[in-house]
Amino acid sequence: MEIMKLIVISKFFIGCFFLQFLLQGCIKQFDLPPAYEGTSVQANTSIRSLYDSHIAGNAEKFVDGEIITGIITANDENDNFYKTIVLQDSTAAITIRLDGFGLSAHFPLGMRLMVKLNGLWMGEYGGMLQIGGSIDRSDPMFTELLPVAAPLFSKHLLGVQMEAMPNPIDVTYHQLNDSLHSRLVRLSNIEFAIADTAKSYGDPINKLTISHSLKFCTGGTVYLRTSGFSSFAAITTPSGSGAIVGIYSEFGSQRQLMIRDTNDVQLKQNRCLGIGPSVLFFEDFEQAIPNSILKLPNWNNLAESGKLFYQVQSHQNNQFASISALGTNESALISWLVLPSIQLNQTVGEQLSFLSRDAFDNGASLQVLVSSNYDGKGQPWKARWTNLRANFSKGASGGLGPSWVKSGNISLSNLNGLIHIAFRYTGSDLGVPAVKKNTQFWVDDVKITSQ
Repeated sequence: MEIMKLIVISKFFIGCFFLQFLLQGCIKQFDLPPAYEGTSVQANTSIRSLYDSHIAGNAEKFVDGEIITGIITANDENDNFYKTIVLQDSTAAITIRLDGFGLSAHFPLGMRLMVKLNGLWMGEYGGMLQIGGSIDRSDPMFTELLPVAAPLFSKHLLGVQMEAMPNPIDVTYHQLNDSLHSRLVRLSNIEFAIADTAKSYGDPINKLTISHSLKFCTGGTVYLRTSGFSSFAAITTPSGSGAIVGIYSEFGSQRQLMIRDTNDVQLKQNRCLGIGPSVLFFEDFEQAIPNSILKLPNWNNLAESGKLFYQVQSHQNNQFASISALGTNESALISWLVLPSIQLNQTVGEQLSFLSRDAFDNGASLQVLVSSNYDGKGQPWKARWTNLRANFSKGASGGLGPSWVKSGNISLSNLNGLIHIAFRYTGSDLGVPAVKKNTQFWVDDVKITSQ
């Protein structure tokens, strides 16, 4: 496929992925595609081939008469998808940006749609490959993919007929990958994190998009994003487990899901029963930005003494939290990594577990602590903490330890209410090698469960 290429630097994602206007009364009329009339036009390429031809970071104009077809699996019917439709064929799915309101009346779910791509553009918007009508180069630092203008709908979009909706693809946490971008998927054995239950899906007052954590019962997190403009923004999230259907996406390394309406959410079972202990919290650091200071929602990464912070590192395709005083040239280092708050009032038999691994051990220490009076915002060293007995990897003085070490199941059952768990590293890197304590520690798969 001969295409024109233009290198694009993706804009930093600011605010809500799908914005909406406060006033929608002045809706422009646009030329509609011929609906349900059939067409002699035939697709000559697949959606998967578009992904295969795309060069990451580029915007590409279609000039060779490419035509795709597929079934519409998402639209703006309930205002959670803004000025977009999602088209899926047997190979893949892609989002099409359209500059119009009330799209669902003319592009309903289940419609087979032909898209004449000649003259349109393909590029990245919010990190996702999408189809648009043009590009905006007014900002010399960025090139933006713009939606297809309303007067061009009838030229490029041909409604063929109504068909059965494709069945969502059943996938597990570990099967989620970029080949599923924009696909209709079903995630089973999943539930909202306790902190995200009984919360409104979106923010209908301030019209803000809200992300809620969805936890797989066997471990792993996906974030459900809901627009504050959606018709169901004020509805509260359920507390049970079950299955959820939605359009899968990724922003950076964060795995995300968007639903069409609350019928996509079928969480009516007891929380994770029959699948082992109920997972109250799980973090494997796979969604964190690699090779950077660790930053995750509601976590605190703070230095009590010195300027050492926990980092995100990877080894053998696995990400984890890492810390070492090596190279700091500081005499006294104390660094804290504090988990988000955990509510224990409604659970019993809670246990904490994690994995650790050490390297070049020369005496630095890593502890795991618990507090019932830390507010989650201030300096943790000013709160009261209790040391928890855990197995830590240690003694690998000549290099990296041979394997990850399990902490064991650390009981939290004597605690109630809101608690915080923290890792505290103590080390130094000043003076002759004999007095330095700059052991490197890795931490992964932090999990809190209940019976």
